[in-house]
Amino acid sequence: MDNIPFEQSRLRLERLIEVNQLLMNTVDAKSVVKLILDSATELFSAEACSIALIDLNDQQLNFAFSSGGADVGEFRMALGEGIIGTVAETGKGIISNDVSRDPRFFKQVDQETGFKTQSVLCAALKQGGETIGAIEVLNTRNPKGFTEADLKFLTTFCGPAGAAIERAKAFSMTENVKNAFEEIVQNHYRFIIGKSKAMQSVLDMARRVAPMKTTVLLLGESGTGKEVMARAIHQWSPRAAHPFIAVNCVALTPELMESELFGHEKGSFTGAFAQKKGKFEVAQGGTIFLDEIGDLSASLQTRLLRVLQEREFQRVGGSKNIQADVRVLAATNRDLQQAIKAGDFREDLYYRLNVVSVTMPALRERSQDIAALAAYFIRKHCHEVKRSPMTLAPSALACLESYPWPGNVRELQNTIERAVVLAPEPVITREDLPAEICHQNSVRTNGVPEIDDDGDSLLMAEAVDRFKRKLIRKTLEKMGGNQSETAKALGMRSSNLSRIMKQLGLR
Repeated sequence: MDNIPFEQSRLRLERLIEVNQLLMNTVDAKSVVKLILDSATELFSAEACSIALIDLNDQQLNFAFSSGGADVGEFRMALGEGIIGTVAETGKGIISNDVSRDPRFFKQVDQETGFKTQSVLCAALKQGGETIGAIEVLNTRNPKGFTEADLKFLTTFCGPAGAAIERAKAFSMTENVKNAFEEIVQNHYRFIIGKSKAMQSVLDMARRVAPMKTTVLLLGESGTGKEVMARAIHQWSPRAAHPFIAVNCVALTPELMESELFGHEKGSFTGAFAQKKGKFEVAQGGTIFLDEIGDLSASLQTRLLRVLQEREFQRVGGSKNIQADVRVLAATNRDLQQAIKAGDFREDLYYRLNVVSVTMPALRERSQDIAALAAYFIRKHCHEVKRSPMTLAPSALACLESYPWPGNVRELQNTIERAVVLAPEPVITREDLPAEICHQNSVRTNGVPEIDDDGDSLLMAEAVDRFKRKLIRKTLEKMGGNQSETAKALGMRSSNLSRIMKQLGLR
């Protein structure tokens, strides 16, 4: 089997991951198809690309979509006819690097379009094990022609592409797409909805601002659902059919984050083996969500300010201005006005971001929503682990409603997930909840939580993890849920605290 160079393989894999993420966030049929065609043409350095789907009513292949010079409009052919028809019928991919010598090639398509096909790479589109059509990539610019490695990669690419096409078809066949989509969104983001006055006020603000192009700054403690609210705003907006890209601003070093956000040109720095699109470019037409914006480095704050002011940017090492048709949503649990006074955050950037601010209420401020949230998470996790329906005992609910939840909704979700997995009976009781939730343990005078009396019966790793959870929860509570301040109090970097909290199920 031919092999492609390791670096090319790595870059292709990175691009496949990006495309898969975009396809998962796109339901508009035209946008899905355009993304598939453009991505396939780019990935295989080809001249054109076509998608044909099987019409189950008459067992024919319908050339519905194409790019490049191979636009055939509405063209139909029998299953088994031509290279793409053979692939659609058999489900097996084909490489043909000289179609003039390939008896399977169907010349009528070129006659219809005036396009001159020289080489073809074709793989089956499948969904749920069934072939729904095929993708053919035409005329590679690679002097060696299409390879077995190319076919293997196209077959892999066809997996998410087929799923996205079926999802888009399902939406397009719905009589009232907007209402159907709204119903799905409401269900997916149900746990941000509550009857409490605090939550209703937030939702009212979010719905009013969603249709606008306005930049929104989401504030609130860690775990209150800022990213979930950002996704809801995106889905309620006219940009819903386009990408939603989330970026954690403390996940990488400033240098790597610059490339992550704005992309880079080939050779712009050591390790830049090829051009890479940044998140702002990938999110074109959609929304970019910048989480933990308060921890963005000074140099990146300057670059972000330019994007917000000029609506354009340049890749690292580039000189070409790229237009940014992207809505920016940002979030932080830091007090940005204090950060401005301390010289850690640009005041002009703050005002650009804070056109509209939405403060997510802490869970302890909306305890009347806990019962509904818990019931939702129980149903959700029972479905995920394939358990029969479960309920929450009144005594267990009382524990949940009296606990201060320093980790907020995220901590509640993790608690319910644990109980659903471990509870021996269909009713979740107090005993199925973590001890620190139903039994507030004593704290030493130096502020360090005590280990439970039965701590000596735990394995060392379990005892250490329990201590870490208590220490982090207690410090989070003391710092008002501010993760950055909690990290400082514990003497660690914010990114390290985020990683540890994720390992311990606190985020």
